[in-house]
Amino acid sequence: PRTMEPALRVALEAVHASPMRAVVHVTGGAAQSLGWVMAVPGASRTLLDARVPYARESMVDTLGAEPKQYVSAQTARDLARTAYTRGVRLSSGVHHDDHRHVVGVGCTCALASVPPKKGDHRCFVATYGVLGSATYELNMEKGLRDRWEEDGLASRLVVQALADAAAEAETRERERRGESFGKDCANGANGDGAANAIPWEGVLSANDAMTTTRAPTRSPDDPISWVTSGSCDVAAFSTETGELTSLHAIPPRTVILPGSFNPAHEGHRQMLAAAAALRPGHALAFELAVTNADKGTLEPAEVRRRADSFFSPNGAGTASFGSEALERPTTSLLLTRAPLFSQKAALFPGATFVVGHDTAIRLLMPKYYGGEVEMLRAFEDIRNLGCSFVVAGRAATSDEGGKTFLTLADVDVPERIRDVFEALPGFRNDVSSTEIRERGGG
Repeated sequence: PRTMEPALRVALEAVHASPMRAVVHVTGGAAQSLGWVMAVPGASRTLLDARVPYARESMVDTLGAEPKQYVSAQTARDLARTAYTRGVRLSSGVHHDDHRHVVGVGCTCALASVPPKKGDHRCFVATYGVLGSATYELNMEKGLRDRWEEDGLASRLVVQALADAAAEAETRERERRGESFGKDCANGANGDGAANAIPWEGVLSANDAMTTTRAPTRSPDDPISWVTSGSCDVAAFSTETGELTSLHAIPPRTVILPGSFNPAHEGHRQMLAAAAALRPGHALAFELAVTNADKGTLEPAEVRRRADSFFSPNGAGTASFGSEALERPTTSLLLTRAPLFSQKAALFPGATFVVGHDTAIRLLMPKYYGGEVEMLRAFEDIRNLGCSFVVAGRAATSDEGGKTFLTLADVDVPERIRDVFEALPGFRNDVSSTEIRERGGG
């Protein structure tokens, strides 16, 4: 009987013991890999989702467009990135930071078939995550193996890719914890046992060829330039460590406080904490859009300056959430290129946006949409994406020069979209970034 060889089982045990979580997209070839992954106990710790976009229609649905070439390194990379994005949106554990170790895997193959293929028999596998990406190419000797055997070889390559990604995730997690990498590491020698456990000697023929290409491991500074340059739409960082935690997506159930944060201050932290009480179990995030419709794009150095205020010991993102601090999820800082809330909603479906009274007033001005009909349609689109707004009160200067406190009750919200807005009760903090800058503090 055709059973999984012991070396593959050992490798997958190491994969399942690692902090990595994966979404796998294979296009028919390498289908055995899915069975292998799930046949080894512990798969539920690793596998978030798996998909087989076998038909053309399914491939187009998965990628959002028809690939230029179905079997290619680029298509494997596109599948991996799509899988990664899905993985981030699916991963929302107790502390909402499981997506730090999410990896997307994509595989596309041209294997033995009936009638015989004229071209090469080959397989491309790619992985994608915040640590970087890798692409594996395997060209197989034609006529040497049947379809099942070639599929087994392609499946072995998928396991290799998973093992490499798991070893990187394990290394990253140990570095975060300040642990050493001795020979007693759980995954094997030097913490890289998953990768080293898969033998290829004697498996490949003299006419088979396998290559691996790895992109450099990313540093935390790089995504700032990626976002400002437009090559990346979302980069998420932990406000506790400044660590890059995800790209392109976040979990759908997130409470987001957008702002320019020039500078970030205690009032921002308190507002987000108050809104979190209305959405128990949701992830929390601050969002800084690096582009502005009127002012253009911020320079990377300016984005770094504002972001640093979240990562410092006294920054807005690191302050305690009171008596519930240990139960609160990790807070993120999101860098985006989405100055408009319609763009934010498209990036973050299912999100709750926390805004002040003054922002709510501007949001509901028909002139910004080309008229009231267009404004209502825009908010209905936001509602259809599962998004909503929590509005915090804001102190304002009255005509007599005194201070008055304005809330959602003072905002003229059309009946048709009233359900999209919710007041933030019991919160008041009159500190503003403008006042801090005027005092020379930002």
